[in-house]
Amino acid sequence: MRVLVCSIPLLGHLNPLLPLSWALRAEGHEVLVATDESFAPRVLERGLPVASLSPVELREVMARDRAGRPVPHTAEADRMWRSGRGWGRLGARHLAETIALMRRWGPDLVVTDPVEFAGPLAAARLGIPWIEHGWGIRPSPEFALAAEEELEPELGAFGLTGLPRPARVLDTCSPSLQRPGTFGDPMRYISVTGPAELPGWLDEPRRRPLVCLTFGSVLPSLAPDRMRTLITRLMHTLPALDVEVVVAIDPAGAQGLRPAPPGVLSVGWQPLDHVVPRCAVLVHYGASGMTMAAMAAGVPQVVLTVPIADAPDNARRIEASGLGIALPALDLDAERVVAACRALLAEPSWRVRAAEVAAEQDYRPAPAEVAAGFTAAFG
Repeated sequence: MRVLVCSIPLLGHLNPLLPLSWALRAEGHEVLVATDESFAPRVLERGLPVASLSPVELREVMARDRAGRPVPHTAEADRMWRSGRGWGRLGARHLAETIALMRRWGPDLVVTDPVEFAGPLAAARLGIPWIEHGWGIRPSPEFALAAEEELEPELGAFGLTGLPRPARVLDTCSPSLQRPGTFGDPMRYISVTGPAELPGWLDEPRRRPLVCLTFGSVLPSLAPDRMRTLITRLMHTLPALDVEVVVAIDPAGAQGLRPAPPGVLSVGWQPLDHVVPRCAVLVHYGASGMTMAAMAAGVPQVVLTVPIADAPDNARRIEASGLGIALPALDLDAERVVAACRALLAEPSWRVRAAEVAAEQDYRPAPAEVAAGFTAAFG
């Protein structure tokens, strides 16, 4: 069987697709990833072949409409609509190439994430079954509704009245954390961050609890001075809680944070799929990858609620399910983060609840079992 995996050119979208992709490959199937050519090296680093699509600047496609006019930043209620239309524009840009690729390569099955729309439209056009692979907490339906509105010209040209429906939906999120009313076939979540050389400190005996700060690359790039100030302050204040601290940040952002003060083990890129399970608390901004990594590892979370894509929804679900504390990032100071970490470290019930939700993953089929089921159903 040939399986085409269509990925948004961001690691937060690609990484959740990898365990199933690798499992399908291990089943003996051909697996090919279609993505923006600028992102192709990230796919190749992860051991999968890639079919490159024309490069698209993500910030440009999210910030400007098809006529090149700026898309205004609107109220919180419209945040998801703005993002959904942006993902729709990205799908429209790659649609013709994706159809041509499918005609040329002839996949038997297509796998996409919830906001990748070129793959589903192309698959529907050619009569190929496709799977929607969830990345964790299901995004608000408003994302798809907004993309559907943006894609009206393409849908009309294909004789469709709405976005096509998948043959299956894969749900990797523990039920207690998942958005209420979500449906889908369960699959175990496997945290993946990519190629890694494990640092020596990782498995040294811990004398104190480990707290990890991770803000990815997007947030520091949007507010570099503010984030540098916040992280610097946290690096100097968190060790007073009698903890050790790791700061996960891209190499460019790490330059202004060194040398690290006492109590900070490492500043820079970190193999988070190995680091997070060793943590007592994870501090992040609500990105799905970090939300799910902490969930799967049973680690309590402090979330800086940033109005980016689905991050606020994730923060609300983390609080509602008892997995951590959400803080308003736009008026945040370091003392509030320290106080939240202190609360999670001092009260054992947070860790007990996180372990309960992590244990819900034990009853879900592993990617290898799901891949075997796909072989029987589609192969």
